[in-house]
Amino acid sequence: MVRLIVAGLAVVLLAVAGFVGYRTMSFTAPPPPAETAIPATGAYEIDVSAAAQHVAQAIQFPTVSLVSVEEDRTPFLNLHAWLQQTYPALHAVARRELINELSLLYTWEGSDPAQPPIVLLAHQDVVPVPDDTRAAWRVDPFGGVIQEDAVWGRGAIDDKGSLVTLMEAAEFLARQGRQPRRTIIFAFGHDEEIGGDDGAIAMAEALKARGVRAWFVLDEGMAAIDNHPLTGGPASMIGIAERGFGTLRVHATGQPGHSSMPPPETAVSSVAEAVVRIHDMPIEQRLEGGPALEMMRALAPELSLTNRMAVSNEWLFGPMLRARMSENPTARALLGTTQAPTMINGGVRPNVLPAEATAMINFRFHPRDPAADILQRARAEVADIEGVDVDWAEPPREATAMSSTTSSSYALLAALSRDILPDAPVAPGLVLAGTDSRHYSEVAENVYRFQPMLFSTEDLEGIHGTNERLTLANLERTVRFYIGLMEAGAMQ
Repeated sequence: MVRLIVAGLAVVLLAVAGFVGYRTMSFTAPPPPAETAIPATGAYEIDVSAAAQHVAQAIQFPTVSLVSVEEDRTPFLNLHAWLQQTYPALHAVARRELINELSLLYTWEGSDPAQPPIVLLAHQDVVPVPDDTRAAWRVDPFGGVIQEDAVWGRGAIDDKGSLVTLMEAAEFLARQGRQPRRTIIFAFGHDEEIGGDDGAIAMAEALKARGVRAWFVLDEGMAAIDNHPLTGGPASMIGIAERGFGTLRVHATGQPGHSSMPPPETAVSSVAEAVVRIHDMPIEQRLEGGPALEMMRALAPELSLTNRMAVSNEWLFGPMLRARMSENPTARALLGTTQAPTMINGGVRPNVLPAEATAMINFRFHPRDPAADILQRARAEVADIEGVDVDWAEPPREATAMSSTTSSSYALLAALSRDILPDAPVAPGLVLAGTDSRHYSEVAENVYRFQPMLFSTEDLEGIHGTNERLTLANLERTVRFYIGLMEAGAMQ
């Protein structure tokens, strides 16, 4: 009998091992999209020095996002005038519009109105440089300094680097007298860093009112990284979706009075318990239902055998895989919605019981989790705590829909990325922050987020941080990419 049990277990183990091995070996990258013809981007004669000077000059306009109507708009107006002076050939052939006085919308009309346009985004505004961080900067953050083969300053990457290189590429083609077959639209918002309400939203609404249905939209949001956590090597990540955003307000009421005679529960203890329950409530974490599985499939040839085995056999290794990915905050954010208590307030003195207490919990929604579902679950978690109510502090922003990875537009972006960065395999990704592109879903077939730049960890730390800089190598890559994109995607 024992022999039969052992023999049976051996058969089962062999079967499982065989199935795991088969799934591992068959977990390969999907076939590439239909071959896309692209120009030889390396043949373009680019004046990198002049382009670097232009990025540096753009940085010198301190276009910090305006949070009130009283703030000085002069830096934005000066930037507009500088763009007209610096890129005369494009301004001679494209229609320029001001939307809400500060956002710029350029339309370079194509000869074939039947072709859906391309919409290319960047934003003019930058985040501020806090006074207490200036000492950590190696240069004046608004000086536009060129040194050590890089352009330094606030906005060098986010996002004046993109804005200037788009203009450089368009000027390059316009100077040659090239005429687009497909209309190219450039939309440069002025308030991306504070939500895009007056910029991107207004421009997207204007395009929608004109009946524009674009072939695709391209914005910032993802790029190539030199050390992908799954492969240990470079990878170009094209964002096909971005997470949503919402903040829950947890409010608790209690009996006010003196702390020497407290009731069993106070407003503070009630709100604290509610925060813990909501923070700990289980939210599904898995590869399916988002870009994570597609990303891993695209990177399959670069994965180690153990990683490929775990990913291809999530039915068996799922708990271990999720636990491992949860150790990395970035990887964990790919698997599901995240929540983080960020603020709590209640009481004015240590010996006084407050009548109410409030906490804020910030959620970043995965594409499979509607905000309404999260709210319903949070309310259920605290339904039995007397005096507690939960609601969104302001209307939440849903995660975006996922754009196609089999479309002709994705194929074009991937082909150009491989040409510019041949050592970096291309994979789709989920944008963890927010971009202007989320407002354009109703005016485009697909919306992508990608800068053709190769970033190190140090490069990424400069974005919204100190010593932000754009290397000249990335500057050149980006100009070549955008010229190739316009030439292959829109030119005659």
